[in-house]
This record gives sequence, C-alpha cells and structure tokens, in this order.
Amino acid sequence: MKLNLPPLPLKACVLAAALLSAAALGAVLAKPVLVSVDNAPDLEATVPKAFGDWKLVPSLRPPVITSTSDEPNIDQPYDQTVMRSYANSKGEVVMLALAWGRRQQQEVKVHRPDLCYVAQGYKVRSLAPAAFSLTGASGQRASGKHMVAVTDGNVEAVSYWIRIGSMYSENAFETRMHILKEGFQGKIPDGILVRASQSMRDPNDVPQAWPVLDRFLVDLAQAVPASTRAMLLR
Repeated sequence: MKLNLPPLPLKACVLAAALLSAAALGAVLAKPVLVSVDNAPDLEATVPKAFGDWKLVPSLRPPVITSTSDEPNIDQPYDQTVMRSYANSKGEVVMLALAWGRRQQQEVKVHRPDLCYVAQGYKVRSLAPAAFSLTGASGQRASGKHMVAVTDGNVEAVSYWIRIGSMYSENAFETRMHILKEGFQGKIPDGILVRASQSMRDPNDVPQAWPVLDRFLVDLAQAVPASTRAMLLR
C-alpha cells in the first residue's frame, strides 16, 4: 500500500540538513589524534645509571610492573619501561620503575600500583596522598601516593605518581574524565608511572623511607635531560 506523506516544509529540511552536517563535522573534529609525543626520548638511554650519590646495583627482585608490548592493550599498556635498583653511599637501596604509554585511553592506561601489587600477592597496608618536592615546566607540583605493601614478612614503602597528559591522576574517575576531555579536544594524552620504593623488614622503619625516596626522585629529575624530565613531570 502506497503511503501519501505530507511534504516537509523547506525550513525543516534545511534545518535537518544543517544539523546532520554539524554532527558529521563534530565527529571528524572529535576524532582523537596523537599529539606531542611522537619524539619521546628513550628512557632506557636517557635515565643515567649513576647520578648524585646514587649508583646502579643488581635488582633485588623482579619488578612489580607490566612489561611493554608492540600493541599496547589493557594488560600491557606501556611503550617504554625502566626497572632498576640504585644504592647510595649510606647503603640505602631504592628500586625505580618508570612505565610510559604513548596512548592513554579509557581501557588502555597506566596501571595503578595499589592494584598491581595486590594482583601479585601483596597486601596494601596503607595508601595516603603525597606531595613531592618536584615541579614541572608548568609549575605544577607532582602529587601521588605513599603506599605500604606487605608480603611474606617483607615490607615495601612505595612512593609514586601517575601523570596522564597534563594532570597527576589521583583516582580512576578523574583519570577517565581527563581522558574524555582530551578526546573532545582531539587529543590522546600520554601517561607515565614514576615509582620509587624501598624494601625493609621492620614496619616501624617505614616513615624513614619517605624522605629517602623523595630525595632520590629529586636527584633523578635533576639528572635527566630536559626532554626526559618533561616525560616525568608537567
């Protein structure tokens, strides 16, 4: 049966066409494109093996971190990683982990240490906000967490921050909102985990670790080239 539909007014047709065109243009403009990270420095090459009072030593244990992947995904989101141990003249040993991902998206982004440690058998005894003695080119102070994790009689004091694009990620919701906001601006932000930790046997010694780790991270940031520092801090 043939339906005889009334003709649409010219104004309605023009308005509909304009709305469809605007939607199509918005979709094109909102399509994320990678910016500002194509020439990222090689962390393995630019992070020195000796700086300040710190020198490279054999690693104490396998690192609690996901490895890199040619095709970053949910389980392996990193394009570059550095896992090392350093010791100073006092015999203090710090384990360093840097994990950088070129593309931070809703389901493929830097893994939070409080989740990674638990996945590898640790129990998180405490997790508290931390402000570090470091600022990037923007003048923004690095902020992250102090975490205490325990397993098999070993206690680990962990200082870390996660930078996603121009922000220091404090929680999952803020991270998702920032990635979404960047996407609307046509950007896919990069991201990095900067983590330093000390292993100890006595939980009462944990407070002594925080200034050591803070000093180590300051020395590290001062020792790397400006391009690498820009990856660590914003």
